[in-house]
Formats: sequence, structure tokens, C-alpha cells
Amino acid sequence: MNFERKQFPLLYVNQHSRGIVGWGASKVAGQECQRYGIRHALLVTTGLKGTGIIDEVEGVLKCAGIAVTVFAGVTSNPKCEEVAAGTRLYLEAGCDGVVSVGGGSSHDAGKAIRIMLTNQGAKTVLRDFMAVLEPHFTTRIPTYKAVQIPHVAINTTTGTGADCTSFAIINDEELKYKLILIVPGVDPSVGINDPAFMRCQPAHLLAWTGIDALCHAMEPFIGRLNLPVSHATSLRAIKLLSENLRQGYANPRNDAAIENLLWAQFLASMSYNMGGGMGMVHGLAHMVSVLKDLHHGYANALMLLPVERFNAIACPERFKEIGEAMGLDVRYLTPVQATDKTLDEIARLLRDVGIPPVSLQDFEFSEADIDHTARWASNDISLEANPRDMSLEQIKTIMRSCL
Repeated sequence: MNFERKQFPLLYVNQHSRGIVGWGASKVAGQECQRYGIRHALLVTTGLKGTGIIDEVEGVLKCAGIAVTVFAGVTSNPKCEEVAAGTRLYLEAGCDGVVSVGGGSSHDAGKAIRIMLTNQGAKTVLRDFMAVLEPHFTTRIPTYKAVQIPHVAINTTTGTGADCTSFAIINDEELKYKLILIVPGVDPSVGINDPAFMRCQPAHLLAWTGIDALCHAMEPFIGRLNLPVSHATSLRAIKLLSENLRQGYANPRNDAAIENLLWAQFLASMSYNMGGGMGMVHGLAHMVSVLKDLHHGYANALMLLPVERFNAIACPERFKEIGEAMGLDVRYLTPVQATDKTLDEIARLLRDVGIPPVSLQDFEFSEADIDHTARWASNDISLEANPRDMSLEQIKTIMRSCL
């Protein structure tokens, strides 16, 4: 019998990376490399073809006397073999630090390369560092070598927040699972957010990353870890997203909307990174993404409403506050009534930014995929902070409702 009065008696408020935000912030990337002792950078990226961003960053770094080796072998869902290839190139070129340019894929790959370099180089098995509930990841973290390789992360999307966070998410193609890597020191040395780069996002990518940021804000806010620090940053992020995501989608060169979305994703990343945790929108979306190679933000958008409709009974008062942050007049509604209105507004937002409801059957999601999802998601660390308990069979029911 447990007589403790609180499910999580101790809450941990974690450090967010140092950040630089503003128009032209990318121009100090060379100066930041110098600050952290980087003389030869491995520039990690998906390529960002057609934007000119990589050429711009290379020029800034070389102007500061920083040698650059470009590794553009990262895909939208970075994979273990891609990270190994980047690690080999780092060693062959004699690099002494990482500069990642892009969204979460580039930053996470850069973090994972640093984990590999800290251990057995390209031979490192990343699944040895994956964070799960059983055995609980916190018991393993003290056994890891701390990452000390400097990392300057330059963001180009308005969704990830990975430029300042302590997690790396990498696809293990053999396990068909997204590894959540939590290793001391893996957070970048500094994150740089320049809205000039974010104006280059195509509309659909801005929508997907924006909904990713919405999930980053909502899940810690409703989550059972109940961290007051996250509540503050989450509500502001939700307000900024609801007020600016449509405008940014309709016109990605809308400077005011882009800047507000930048701050929204930054605040949302603080919400989960500082200790608020994530929920099972992410837990199930990770599986959809790895099984069908869907963009992380798009997978979150597909799972957002099915999971939150399941969760709503556990925290209707929090959904009422979310509705208020989204500008809804829910003053005279009960929390349950307000929850219905809030979920309807989220559905409207998804439609407005080009993400209508889609059946997972369109991606040939099978019963075997559902079984695989339930088995792995039930040990995902996202389950710990989810506001409602979720059994193996309930996960399957939610997934079948998406077919």
C-alpha cells in the first residue's frame, strides 16, 4: 500500500539551452563557434534545397575563419545509419564541433552524432541509450558518458524547438521504433532562431511544424507531471499559435506571423524540455511516423484529436483553459462543455492549415502495425506524463479508430 499523497512527489526543472533569437541572428553563428572553440565544423543538414540557407551559413562560418565540412545525408526522420555516416565523416575530416542547420531532423542527427563520438564512434549502438519506462530511463542516465562536443544549432522551422532541448529522436529501422535519446550534455551549446530563415518554409511544412509546436505546448499543460513552469510557457505558446498559424500558412512571408510562430515554438519547447514531459499524441505519432516514414509534425497532427478526445475526461478543466488561450468564449460553460468546444476549434485549425482528417488506411496501416504500435508505445516515456492511463488494448482501440 502506497500512502504517498502525490503521484510525482519530486518535480525536476531542467535547463534549456542558451538561445539567440531575432532577425539576423544567423549572422553571429561564426562568432558562436569561436566562443565554443569550434575551428572545423561538421555542418549537419537535410540539404534545404532551393533556399540558399546552407550557402548563407557556410559563408558566415568561413568569414569567421571556421572550416566547414557539409554532411547533407539527413532525412526527415533521421536514421541510425545516417548518424553513423555523419560520425564517420566528422572523424575523417578532423572536425571539432557540430553546426546543425534545419529543423528537428538536423538538430537531432547532430546530437546523436555527438553521442556516438563520445562513445565508440560510428560503432556505437544508439539503442543502448534509448529512454523507456522499463527499465526506467532515469536509472541508466548516470552510467552514460557526458557529451562535451560543442554544438551550434541554427533553426529554420517554426515547430521543433530541438535547437535548445535535451533529447534526440532517431529512427531504429531494425526495431521499427523511434529512439528517444537522453544523455547528459546532449543539448546544443546554443540555439539560433532567425525568422529570416523561417520565411523560407513552404506552407505545408509551416503547418506541420506549427501543429508539432501546438502539441509541445498542449501535452505538458494537460500532463500529469503538472509542472507550473510549463503551464506558463504552454498557455502563451498556445495563444501565439492560435493567433498566427493560419496567417503564416496563408502567407509564409508574413513577417509578424513568422516571428510570433518562432516565439511560440520556442516557448512550447521550454514547456516539455524543462520538465513538463510529453503525452501519448507524441507516443503514438512516433510509431506512425517510423512505420510509414511520415513527417513528425504531420504524424502528430493525425494523432492529436483521437488521443486528446480519449484524454479529455481526465482533465477537462485544463482543456477549458486551452480554449480560453485560443480565444474562445467559454466563461459560462462547464469544463466538459468547454472541452468539446476546444476540441472542435482544434479540428477547425487543422482544416484551415490544410490538414483534414485522414484515415491511416491511406498509408496502408495494418492490424500488424497496430499491434507493433501498442507494444512499443506502451513502454514509451510519453506515457508517463499522459494525463490518462492508457492500456495496451486502449492504444489498439485508439489506433483502430483512425482507420
